[in-house]
Amino acid sequence: MESELTSTTDLPDAQATPTEATLRRKARRRYMITSIIQVTVFLSLYVLSIGPLFWQWYASFNSMSSPFFAAFYMPLLVACDYCPPLADGVNWYINLWIG
Repeated sequence: MESELTSTTDLPDAQATPTEATLRRKARRRYMITSIIQVTVFLSLYVLSIGPLFWQWYASFNSMSSPFFAAFYMPLLVACDYCPPLADGVNWYINLWIG
């Protein structure tokens, strides 16, 4: 006698083992989610780093020191030019550091 718990007819083989395409789809989805999280964290840290480094950027931007900081924060400056709400938020954050 075969009990209901040990019956092999409950789960067909197709459902018991995922196919290679399903595994690839799950791996691709996991990779995309991880990539989106990493890019979001990186961009957030990039924007937040202007606060403590504002005076170095200011001196660099006004040709008083090395041009490294001016070049490093140029994408943020351009993004703030195109998106006024971002500029308002960045200015507010910088004022927390230099205020």
